[in-house]
Amino acid sequence: MKFKNFFMLFSLCSICSYAIAQQSVSIKAKQDYKLVASVNHSLTLRKSPFKLMFHVKGLESFCIAFTSDEDVYRSAIGEADMEVMWFENTGMAEGLFNEDKTIMLSNEAPSYWFYSSLQEHRFDKHPQGTRKEWTAERSIENFYDADQDENYSVKQIKRSIYYVVYVPQYDEDYNQIDKKIYTYGEILWKP
Repeated sequence: MKFKNFFMLFSLCSICSYAIAQQSVSIKAKQDYKLVASVNHSLTLRKSPFKLMFHVKGLESFCIAFTSDEDVYRSAIGEADMEVMWFENTGMAEGLFNEDKTIMLSNEAPSYWFYSSLQEHRFDKHPQGTRKEWTAERSIENFYDADQDENYSVKQIKRSIYYVVYVPQYDEDYNQIDKKIYTYGEILWKP
């Protein structure tokens, strides 16, 4: 009897682990029709428009937080010890289909990006795939600094941009109890 219970518990844990392992988010960049892969969590780009390319498995949505504050970023990924407001606040919704080609920078709240269908998503038009696995692009020409209420183009950027992709986890009363970080990185600019 004990062996049967152990086997059932082991099987359940294996199934749950497999389902969690099947969730992933990977990001590459495209600039001047060339792919730019992340090297040691860094993308190096020119100060001109670019696209972030997402390959997502097992998730319909995620929070993505962008900042130019290295201390906030390092704290978010566990390399420094500072309060990170992203993890306390819900994501801000942006317009469908990325019409303004903008990334929102904020130390207060993340953006909430999702792909529900071809008619409802936060990416450039024509993402591909299903809710279980999909690819999408997001064109970037501008940054909106929500904390300073300023817009500026990619050409005007002076600092590195940091990002963290995560999914918050809530209890039955919708209190955030944890988060799972799927990927993170830095966007560096060529001189």
